[in-house]
Amino acid sequence: MSTPAGRRAAWSRDAGPAWCVPVGLVVVVASVVVTLMTAVAWWLFPALPVGILLILFGSCRVAVDARGVTVTVARLPLRRFPLDSIVAARSGYARLADLGGFGYRIMPGRHTVSLRPGDALWLELKSGREFVVTVDDAETAANLVMELLEGQ
Repeated sequence: MSTPAGRRAAWSRDAGPAWCVPVGLVVVVASVVVTLMTAVAWWLFPALPVGILLILFGSCRVAVDARGVTVTVARLPLRRFPLDSIVAARSGYARLADLGGFGYRIMPGRHTVSLRPGDALWLELKSGREFVVTVDDAETAANLVMELLEGQ
């Protein structure tokens, strides 16, 4: 992949299982209906906060551009990696067990955002740590990061 002179390149994808947000919506609506019909206090119905969490955190967006790599959750930046903090990028398959499970994980030498098994963007950082995020089309993201690093 090569960007023509004078052009800027960017890549962005939503990451996460397709079922999280719709299931979260169903759980929230069902919780509200049950709460209204039974006059049970909403905070006693644990499904409501679970549904809200599924909606807010069931997916994330991964973006690569000339500034670096950004992972956002609920439209808020979760992690930002300026290009000058990245040594290399690659794509590869990741199992949830390899990444410490579902969600945001901190392990010795590695931070991960894993919302499903499969294609993942692996960043090697100047700090000596790794950052991994599971996202479709990670190969394009990794190639763009490497191209941007070469152009620095």
